[in-house]
Amino acid sequence: MTDSQETTLIEALKKVDAHGDIAPPHVQDPMTMALRQRAIAADLMRWDDSRGRYVLTGTGRSRISARNRAPGAVLRFRRRDEREGDSQRKVD
Repeated sequence: MTDSQETTLIEALKKVDAHGDIAPPHVQDPMTMALRQRAIAADLMRWDDSRGRYVLTGTGRSRISARNRAPGAVLRFRRRDEREGDSQRKVD
């Protein structure tokens, strides 16, 4: 999935979390229907009969939160003998 498609899917999942569906039910746009089917097939959302709306699954929630996280910084590992200055332990 390309980055723009992933971004579109994440925005759709946020709408599901807030409103219960990707778009209002009367919207029959092919893109909206395809997004809805893709999210259901990927187990990102499901229909909840008791609420009468779509709800996010744990996978859908983790997909949203994973997208919002900043990428981790990679730090260079330095050995003790490479450090500048005195060593941490003094020899007696």
